[in-house]
Amino acid sequence: MSSFNLERRIKRQVWAPEHAFFAVCAPGLEPLCARELAVLNAGDIAPEPGGVGFRGKLEIAYAANLWLRTAGRVWLRLKDFRVRRWDDLVRQAAAVPWELYVAPGAALNISVSLSASNLKHSGRVAEVVGKAAADRLKSLGLEPPIPAEPGDEQAQRLQVRGVDRRATISLDTSGAHLHKRGYRPQGGAAPLREDLAAALLMLCDYDGSGPLLDPLCGGGTLVIEAALIARHLPPGGKRSFAFEQWPSLREAAWNHMRRQAGEKALAAPPAPILGRDRNPKVVALAKDNAGRAGVSKGVKFEAADFLGKSAPAGTGLVVMNPPYGKRLGSVRQAETLAGKLGERLRDAYVGWRVGAVLYRPEWAGLLGLADATTLTAPFSGLKVSLLSGKVPSQ
Repeated sequence: MSSFNLERRIKRQVWAPEHAFFAVCAPGLEPLCARELAVLNAGDIAPEPGGVGFRGKLEIAYAANLWLRTAGRVWLRLKDFRVRRWDDLVRQAAAVPWELYVAPGAALNISVSLSASNLKHSGRVAEVVGKAAADRLKSLGLEPPIPAEPGDEQAQRLQVRGVDRRATISLDTSGAHLHKRGYRPQGGAAPLREDLAAALLMLCDYDGSGPLLDPLCGGGTLVIEAALIARHLPPGGKRSFAFEQWPSLREAAWNHMRRQAGEKALAAPPAPILGRDRNPKVVALAKDNAGRAGVSKGVKFEAADFLGKSAPAGTGLVVMNPPYGKRLGSVRQAETLAGKLGERLRDAYVGWRVGAVLYRPEWAGLLGLADATTLTAPFSGLKVSLLSGKVPSQ
């Protein structure tokens, strides 16, 4: 196939039409992810367990990867079809214009999920899809894709999902999980995943206009995510994405989108952002992470004990990811600490809003917040509660 013909087909079949996408997120975060997609002007936004479906031209996938703070991955639906017999999969896989999405010689990682499906044998399903992609590229004189080696983070991901009598073939647009922003090679003793940190801030309606304190900052994840929000910086601004390797990448549009994001960003947060931790080594780590994220300006870290250090002047938002029993000590110790945190908030932070990650939902009462709202999400094999509320007057 000539490069001219390929370019013409890319414009007609990939750039011009609207496509169906699915943003995966942690169960419980779907409303927040849907809210983010609405801000991006995505079409046909449809939350469902585990993620949010949406539609738009190819650029909406670029924007979703660049800007979504609560999503983990964005899939492009290549095929959505009814399955009556095995040949339906063979025919639909062969009909995908693989050469528009998969680079010659690319490594493919094909995962298969079947639930009460007419399709059987996930290994055979993966073989059929991989063979269809290879045969298509070979027929066009292009180097066929190859099976990915285990653990290959650079491989192009494909997903085949069969449920009852329907199946989908989807292509990953993201690459590494979207919570991997690229600024944190390591966290503190109990690092909070970046998408959950952003979700907590969104639950608290944080927009950067008021002061923020994380008194138990650890590796600085909550502080850094707050700084990204406050400065209108995209969470994906420091990383690469799978779609950048596609033959159909709309490079000019992608470069323009990134350039616009940089031009609209603020030079510093509008209000103070402060991270504290009683461990000086952890504070140094948080500073390093903030530097890698490009948000050091206007963000302050200091070594201080929350239970003894005075509160900053005025009011604002306190966010925290307290140590919890399963990873940092006994459950009883963690519960006792939650009680002490609640006492400290009532003594020194009256009128402040509070956002906290709790590993036992019943601990919410220990913090004693008014007008509390909660959201539950999975994290490290647990279900954690994201709590937002206000420290009431005595």
